[in-house]
Amino acid sequence: MASGNDMSCVAFSHLLRFKRSHYPYSDKYIREVGNSPDVRSRTEKQHMVQWFADNATYGSGAYSRRKPNNSAKDCFNKLENAASLLWIAEAAGVEEPIVAAAFDAARQAGDYRRACGAIRQIITWSMIIESL
Repeated sequence: MASGNDMSCVAFSHLLRFKRSHYPYSDKYIREVGNSPDVRSRTEKQHMVQWFADNATYGSGAYSRRKPNNSAKDCFNKLENAASLLWIAEAAGVEEPIVAAAFDAARQAGDYRRACGAIRQIITWSMIIESL
């Protein structure tokens, strides 16, 4: 559930289920820059709905964890997929000029870690919560 500036991963996953599968900037990022090689879902929506829900579990295999993560804020801040971060921002309703700036910053950043950092410099978790 929501708590101040955070909510559970399961609650966030549930909110994402009601969003569109495709948005302009996340799709453009995948086309022009690429996506994480770990993505096994057909859309960012499927990927993020499942990823946030799975974080509230112990996981399995390479994605196992000692204890479940119940903080959507922590999950957002650990996410290392620029297309996913852009999709979340678009799905949450962050204003288009801000998403456009984050897209440009990510595209220019280089590797995926710097791209994610560049996005989070522009689009914070607080902005996601406020936009929802």
